[in-house]
Amino acid sequence: MIHDFTECGPDRVISGIGALAELPGVLADMSVERALVLTGRTLAEKTDLVARVETTLGARHAGTFSGCAQHVPESTVTAAVAAAREGRADGIVVFGGGSPIDTAKMVVLKLKEAGEAPPRQIVIPTTLSAGEFTFAAGMTDEQTRIKHVHVDPAMQPEIILYDPELCRPTPPELWLTTGIKALDHAVEGLWWPDCHPLLETLRLGAIADLTAHLARSRDPEALEDRLACQHAAWKSIWGLLGAKKVGFRLSHPLGHQIGARWDVPHGVTSCIALPAAARFLKDRTGPAQAKIAAAMGLPGADGAAPAIEAFFDRLEIPRRLSDTTAKRDEIPLVAKAVADELAHLGAPDADIATPEALAALLDELW
Repeated sequence: MIHDFTECGPDRVISGIGALAELPGVLADMSVERALVLTGRTLAEKTDLVARVETTLGARHAGTFSGCAQHVPESTVTAAVAAAREGRADGIVVFGGGSPIDTAKMVVLKLKEAGEAPPRQIVIPTTLSAGEFTFAAGMTDEQTRIKHVHVDPAMQPEIILYDPELCRPTPPELWLTTGIKALDHAVEGLWWPDCHPLLETLRLGAIADLTAHLARSRDPEALEDRLACQHAAWKSIWGLLGAKKVGFRLSHPLGHQIGARWDVPHGVTSCIALPAAARFLKDRTGPAQAKIAAAMGLPGADGAAPAIEAFFDRLEIPRRLSDTTAKRDEIPLVAKAVADELAHLGAPDADIATPEALAALLDELW
């Protein structure tokens, strides 16, 4: 077997308690003079952290856009592009979770497509969704409520800054469920056919670290555990787009369409979909699932689902579609959207993940 891997990802990752203090030096190194802060309303209106980031930027602060929204509606991307133009931003400091991160990527893509110089990206994550390590982003069509995935190397953030102090206000459920999203990244990477040996080592490490630290990191003052989870999120997804012929098998496409149709946070979709995906794919991914279970400290003779569910039992997280805003009568629409996404991506299980089979799976998750 021949493995083909091209290194990709951020140029630099700075991590540690108090790492925000490094931001001015980072911007100077990048020659960024006008930085737009991109964030969501909750952080902007209910914490003092956005103001703290703005103060840290000093004279380089060119404005703040706080209209990022869950699942990245296209209208919010349009508004963010306008803010970047108005502020003549040559850099974007993304502060928040997956929605601001994907919004910033789409701003870069839209400006590139318009023939304009895109701003450089510095990401300060406050959740564990780990989208900062890829050059892919999802944006939701507000008319169809279908999320479309966009991939372009220009969207890759250059600098990641992990500071667990800035994650203190992150709601416990959001922190835990995005930790499960990181687990989902690692699992999907491991059971992809012929997982690259380098990435297998990282993914197994991520699974073991999340198993050890995520429950303890529920305490916002457990900063070392939170930092360990941030590093685990990094390991869960780094290199995803560097290996040739790699992608997502099932739980991510399920999450994309559950989230877009019913406005369910992606961390929550992973809590609901991951064990079911493991059972659905068990016959095709048995050896990988045994490794996943072992990394979680349990035997894998019955696949990874029992180990995943035992881990979930230690956390207070949603586990059923009925725990969310999902509508049971729309399950066939979601099943069709997932099947279409799998076919579009050329996923290896598109042959068995038919709309009918997926509708049955989703109904079991109710």
